[in-house]
Amino acid sequence: MSLLDCVDRGDVDGVVAALAGLGAAERRALLPELKRRRQEMAVAWWEHAGSRSRALLVAGLGCNTAPSSAFSWANGIGSPAGIVVWQDGAVLAVVEQQTAEWQAEVLRRIAGRRPGWFGDEYPAVERLARAAGVPVPVTDGVVLAWQQHHDWPYATDEKRRGMLLRLVEAPSTPALVLGLFDVVGTGDRLGEAWRGAILGLIEAGVVERDEILDRCLVRLARGGRPGDQRGFLRLLVELAPTQQESAARIRAWLPLLDGQSTVAAHAQARLGELDAAGLLEPEHLVEASGTVFFRSEKKLLRAQLAWLDRSGRRSADFAAAAVRGAALAFGQSDAQLQERALKVAARHLEAAGPALLPELRAAAELLGPAQAAGALALFGLDAPAAPDGAAPYEELLPPLPQRLPLAGPLDGPVAVAQELAAVLAGDESVAAFERTLDGLVRESSRDVEALRVALKPVLGERVWADELSVWSPWHTWIGLAAAAAAGQVPPSLAHAMLQDPGQGPLQVDRQERFRAVLAARIQEAAALIVFGRTPFLVATPGYADGGLEASALVERLAALEAVGGRVGADDFGQALLRVLPTDDPAVLAAAGQLRSAEGRRLAQWLAGGGLPGQRTDRVPPRFRSRPMVTQHGPAPEHESLLPPVLRRLLGPLVDGQGFPLYAIGDIATRFALATLPGHREELAARLGNAIIDSAQSDAKRDAILLPQLVEAGGPAGLAVHLTVACTLGAASAQDRTAAVDALLLLAAQGVLDTDRMGADLADAVRCGLAPLNRLPLALRQAAESGAYGTVWSVLRAALPGLLAPEPIRGVPELVAIATDCAARSGATGALPVVEALATRRGSSRLFKEARALHTVLTAG
Repeated sequence: MSLLDCVDRGDVDGVVAALAGLGAAERRALLPELKRRRQEMAVAWWEHAGSRSRALLVAGLGCNTAPSSAFSWANGIGSPAGIVVWQDGAVLAVVEQQTAEWQAEVLRRIAGRRPGWFGDEYPAVERLARAAGVPVPVTDGVVLAWQQHHDWPYATDEKRRGMLLRLVEAPSTPALVLGLFDVVGTGDRLGEAWRGAILGLIEAGVVERDEILDRCLVRLARGGRPGDQRGFLRLLVELAPTQQESAARIRAWLPLLDGQSTVAAHAQARLGELDAAGLLEPEHLVEASGTVFFRSEKKLLRAQLAWLDRSGRRSADFAAAAVRGAALAFGQSDAQLQERALKVAARHLEAAGPALLPELRAAAELLGPAQAAGALALFGLDAPAAPDGAAPYEELLPPLPQRLPLAGPLDGPVAVAQELAAVLAGDESVAAFERTLDGLVRESSRDVEALRVALKPVLGERVWADELSVWSPWHTWIGLAAAAAAGQVPPSLAHAMLQDPGQGPLQVDRQERFRAVLAARIQEAAALIVFGRTPFLVATPGYADGGLEASALVERLAALEAVGGRVGADDFGQALLRVLPTDDPAVLAAAGQLRSAEGRRLAQWLAGGGLPGQRTDRVPPRFRSRPMVTQHGPAPEHESLLPPVLRRLLGPLVDGQGFPLYAIGDIATRFALATLPGHREELAARLGNAIIDSAQSDAKRDAILLPQLVEAGGPAGLAVHLTVACTLGAASAQDRTAAVDALLLLAAQGVLDTDRMGADLADAVRCGLAPLNRLPLALRQAAESGAYGTVWSVLRAALPGLLAPEPIRGVPELVAIATDCAARSGATGALPVVEALATRRGSSRLFKEARALHTVLTAG
């Protein structure tokens, strides 16, 4: 039976046998027919799933005589569902028919992948390595697969002993164990079984204890995700290094003080033990203090001061180290911590000697007003002279952002192919994506054959039209337009996509509005390429934020009218949303002279000033436990000018009962921002929940786009202020910095409503979106950038909601920040809610901070 007959019958064993009887030339000759059948199966894959699809996979693998093409065939998205390709016995049998060099190259490519692998592929890697006569490669993918293969978190003691025995006997174990310390993601799986196995391998002499200990310390110093670090920290604890081992690695322990909180706390405790045993030098104490006092965790800071206090009693050298270390804490923003540090320095100053006084006087300039008086007496500082005329306070805000123009169209097929390769590889910039999409349309209309030649190295053997889906990364969706240029999209599919975007491969949930716009534009562009109906796209932006000059759009439509080119409905609708309003009479007159339907709609759009801003309302609290907003859609006269997918984008955000009409998981990307340039309130209303949700975890990073959203321009109303307020309490420092940048940009643009921002901030705190262990970090960062007046104005509006009717736990830190900002910016005017606390009796920190703030506000 021939190979093709075996494929049609789904006879996998027959395929393996048939391949064994074919030479290299015969195999290559069958490949075009196998590719054709694979394309046919991909159109209706559900009809061919099972043995026939698996038989085709094995046949194609054997007929691709080059290792690179065989690997691409086996790992394409069109591979049959449910098959863990490199663990399949038939696949391995075909691979083992090849030469050792061929097998080694395929093994190298398998090892180069980084899983999520959907199965246990390590045995296949080991089998291929053994067949090819090469060592198991130590790559990220192989190490992770090996660890997963041996990972039995709930194994019995007997199974764990068996696991250890197999590891001891395997020749690849030493290299792979060391690889665990180099690969990101292995710490999450370092459970009890794996930690016990590593200790057992040390005892068996398979790996050296010193090397494991060194690598563990280096890995912890490198940092990483909390779960990843937790596994290596537990391993370090179970290794239980002796004092002599730790003393020999002091330089490796010190960097851990800059790591995650649990790692830093363990290192601090271990170094403290070494110091108590007399194994640390004074300079080690100062270096450790310099690292710790740049942190913000109060438990670590207090522990460091206590360590300095204990160590300073030992000798004059250590007293000097304690004083110098305590002085490093003078720059901390917490007034109570400054006071403790000053007391430590005072206790050991006499033993340390007067030589340190110049250094201490310089450090004391960082102390707050309450501690400055004590420093005057302790360090012999002169009281500052009162100036004749104090300079007025000047707020420091970031410069106003400027629109960045984009380069013109890509020139030639090679340039398009190069830019396409960058986009497919992960370049998510608006410029790269939009210019590539336009370039594919342009070059297809000029010389499609030359474009296909240029695209071939980029697209390879993959059938992009069959492999793409909504589950693919969004920036790879442009592969559909490239597939159209390469001739992979049949006219029937192109016609269906023009009639109804739901007929194409990118079938996006209608509720995911931004993704739906992107999918519709790409499918429309692919169809226009197939039919050759337009020489270019009209929505390609002229600026990096997605903006498009009205004059440029008028010129494009005039050029299309001159050659009889067709304008895609979604392409034109996107152009309308991107066009910048203009009152230039020449541009408006030129628009009025356009003859096409699109030209008349553009003239009407420009005459009306473009898309007006929508009113934003709060969703009634009874429907949501946290602040949410809604908009109700554009006016009919604007809605009628847009295609359906863009009407949905701008449509109502809640139904009649207040439930969302959009997907929380919609993309918050630069592409989404470039869909509505100049309309930040509409963007915030639609993307705000995704940004706020992202800010509550360390996993996602949508919140880093907040400054770009604020830069988009247009009215900044309820949605913008609420999104910024909730993100100021983000879980990650990176996201908080983005929120701070957004806050300061609003202030610099003169559109920050401090009363609204303060009220939203109080709401965010009370519903848990801006915890008071994180929000002060962001506000302190904003203030220290030079925006003390802005932060004070926001806090002045927020404090009534935070202090009444009952103060929220943790609010004293915000009151302390408010005091500092009010003092530095020269703010005056009593705040009733603060005055009420200041006049009450009590010794808690809240009462002390309220009195300090009230004193500042009433001093003038």
